[in-house]
Amino acid sequence: MNETKMKFHPITLVALIFSGLLFAGYLGGCVSNDKMVSQGQTKFQEGLEFGSLNNQKQMTVRFREAVELEPENDRYRVHLGMAYFLQGDLENAEKEYKQALEINKDSRKAYRKLGRLYMRKGDWENAVASFEEDLKRPGITVRPHQVYNWLALSYFSLGNFDQAEEQWLKALDLKDNASIRLNLALAYKDQERFDRAKDSLQKAVTLNPKFPQAHYELSQLFILNKEMKQAVMHFKKVIRLAPRSEWARLSKKYLDLIQQPKN
Repeated sequence: MNETKMKFHPITLVALIFSGLLFAGYLGGCVSNDKMVSQGQTKFQEGLEFGSLNNQKQMTVRFREAVELEPENDRYRVHLGMAYFLQGDLENAEKEYKQALEINKDSRKAYRKLGRLYMRKGDWENAVASFEEDLKRPGITVRPHQVYNWLALSYFSLGNFDQAEEQWLKALDLKDNASIRLNLALAYKDQERFDRAKDSLQKAVTLNPKFPQAHYELSQLFILNKEMKQAVMHFKKVIRLAPRSEWARLSKKYLDLIQQPKN
C-alpha cells in the first residue's frame, strides 16, 4: 500500500486461506507414457492429502515429485508454486507459475496466483497485469468478484482511484460482499467522499452484522457527522464482537471520551 496515499486507515486485504479444499479438483494431465502419468497422479494426490493435513513440507515434496515425473503438466506446476508460496518462497513460486504459463498460456490459475504473489511483493503493476490476463482468458474465472477485488486493490495502491472504484463496482455487481464493501468504503474515506463511505459501510454491516472492523469504521464516520448516539452503538458492537481486538481497545477509549460527564 502506498503510505503517502492513505490518510486514514490502510485497506485490509482479503486474505486468501489455503487448505486442502483449494487443491481439490485439479487432477489430470496427459503425457505419452501411461506409467509416468500414473506415477505423477499418485504423487500429486499424495500432495493433496498432505495439504489437507497441513503438512506443507511433505505436500511440497510430493508436488515436486509429480512435476519431475510430468514436467509438462501445468496443473502440477501451479500447485507446486502454491506450495512454495505458502512457505514464503516467492522466488520458486514465481518460477513455477511462469513455467506453467509457458506450457499453457491460458492458465487462469497461474495468472491469478501470480497476481497474488505480486501483491505480496508490492509489485502492483505486475499484479494488475496478471489479474487482467486472468479475467480476459477464455473459459470461466473462479470467484471473479474476488479477482476484481484484488485488481481494485492493486489499482488503488498505484494511486489510480478511478480504475479501482470501477473494479470494485464490477465485483459488487457480481456478488455483494461485506469485505469488498469495506475496501471500497476505506477508499472513499481516503478520497474524503464520506457519504459514499458511510453508505458502503452500512451495506457491509447489513450483509455481515458480525463484522467488527466495519462497525468500527462506521462509528468513525458517525463521529465525523456528530451523530454520537449512532457512534456509541457501533463502538459497543465492536467491543461485543471482538473484545480482544485493537478495534475494541480504541472503541473503549472513544466511549470514555464520548460518555464522560460534562461539567
